[in-house]
Amino acid sequence: MQNRRAFLAAATAFAVATTGVPAMASVDLSSFVNEVADASITQLSSADPTDPARAAALKPILLKYFDMPGLAKHVLGAYWKKINPDQQQEFVATFTNYIASVYGQRFKQYKGQKLEVKRVRDEGATATVFTAVANGDDAGSRVDWQLRTDGPAPLVTDIRVEGLSLADTHRQEFTSVLAQHGGDVTALMGILKSKSLLN
Repeated sequence: MQNRRAFLAAATAFAVATTGVPAMASVDLSSFVNEVADASITQLSSADPTDPARAAALKPILLKYFDMPGLAKHVLGAYWKKINPDQQQEFVATFTNYIASVYGQRFKQYKGQKLEVKRVRDEGATATVFTAVANGDDAGSRVDWQLRTDGPAPLVTDIRVEGLSLADTHRQEFTSVLAQHGGDVTALMGILKSKSLLN
């Protein structure tokens, strides 16, 4: 499981697009996923071997390739509508820094796993790219990339490793924290900031 999480860190290294643009061709979606993985590995491998440096290298990849506003809204669930637009914007920024910090640190476990696209399920405004990670004892680990494809470029909306959703996992974690703090999103942001390696 450690190696699977390590690859997830590399691939994640884990912007709202306009609507009305035709979905990208399947071959382009395959290339897009490979581009995300390659960019993550290249940027994180060339960063200084410190956790803050890895987090800083991962953040622009998240902003370019991931629907961070959509992910932030998803992980807050019903609490998203309980905060004003300024707080929503602040949460997106805080969440992005937190994700960059968490998965940037995990990249140090990366041991050269390779990604292979198996198939693409294109559903118009969304798509799933099914991939496998093969290397050593991690052969055949399934990694599914969920994308939105209704804009000028695809964006990652979730990654599932052996069925485990990154987005849903954080939603469950945050819901638990919010329940302990009376639904106070400001308290949650304070906790995320305390765990972030970025300002």
